[in-house]
Formats: sequence, structure tokens, C-alpha cells
Amino acid sequence: MSQSSSNPPPNDATSPAARLEQHLRSKSCIAYEENLKDREYPFVTCSIYGAPKTNELFVRLTNGQISFVDVTQSPLLYPAMADRIFGMDVADSQVAFGLAEKLWEKHRDELLGAPQP
Repeated sequence: MSQSSSNPPPNDATSPAARLEQHLRSKSCIAYEENLKDREYPFVTCSIYGAPKTNELFVRLTNGQISFVDVTQSPLLYPAMADRIFGMDVADSQVAFGLAEKLWEKHRDELLGAPQP
């Protein structure tokens, strides 16, 4: 089950955006993909992070100053996320990119309407 950044508010400590920032600050997450440019809209980027302690996948879509973050559980329990020596597993990739698509559908207008960097 995923949890959107728009509910609760992004400044809420339990929001996906706040939780991701906490993981990034404490260096407790794995950067699987950072700033992948969209083919059609290269000013929109996608980043995917794994949080080994919680076995969660975070997806962030960004256009300049505007970002949307969502989170979901990794479908894998074994091997542990921190022990996946070849990077993001195929199952994690499918879930993460599916989540990115949902974020895109939900926030497309906002991402395209934001000032481009």
C-alpha cells in the first residue's frame, strides 16, 4: 500500500516527503535512481530510493522547486534490501516505476505547470 505526500501535509513528519528527507539526511537509504529525465518532458525527473530498515521504496517526481513523493513496501523480504548486491531488484523496479506512473497521473498538471528550472 502506498502513502501519498499530499495526505498528510508534506511538512508533517509522517509524510512520505518528510520521511524521505529524513532518510536522505541520515544517509539511511539507497539511491537506486536519481534525477532520471522523462523522455517527453526532460524538465521532470524521477528519483527512486530504498530504505533498508523499513524495506520501503520511495519515489520522487520533481520539476524545479516542486516535488511529489510517495512510498510503498518492497514486495521482497529476501534477500534484505541492504544485501541486494546488484542494486534494485526487478520486482522493486516494477513496483517503483508503477508508483511513479501513479504519481505522474495524479500530479501531471502541477508538474507540467511548474516553472521549469
